[in-house]
Amino acid sequence: MKLLAAIDFSELTGSVLEETAKLAKALSAETVLLHVHPPASPAFDLYPETEVIPLPAGGAALPDGRQGNGKDKLETMADKFRREGIRATGSTIEGDEVEGIVGEGRRIKADMIIVGSHGHGSLFHLLVGSVSEGVVKKAPCPVLIVPRRTS
Repeated sequence: MKLLAAIDFSELTGSVLEETAKLAKALSAETVLLHVHPPASPAFDLYPETEVIPLPAGGAALPDGRQGNGKDKLETMADKFRREGIRATGSTIEGDEVEGIVGEGRRIKADMIIVGSHGHGSLFHLLVGSVSEGVVKKAPCPVLIVPRRTS
């Protein structure tokens, strides 16, 4: 069995990793941790790790919001899984998040895709859409959606 866990480095990452580890252990599954770099969209969103900073004098270029490609973070997460006895690898790709997750699911022949849901409101979904919703609609296999936990 093969699991694909979509990692976005948000506050949901811990919950997604926790649920993925539970399933991987219970099913003796191989796990791929995937991060998709979305194209930067100045109109609606920036990368989660983007900091707002004033423009420097002299017209220097704006930062693109990316601090590396996340490969080191994913490798650290995969190492933790391996120490727990889970076969795990990390992978990063660039492009549309939904297409990237679904495409990677097909490529590795995933038996299940695990994604987090941020629980944004209706206006956000109308303007931007939902990655988890898009994955559910297009996935070649079952999708587990891990909800945002509220206290």
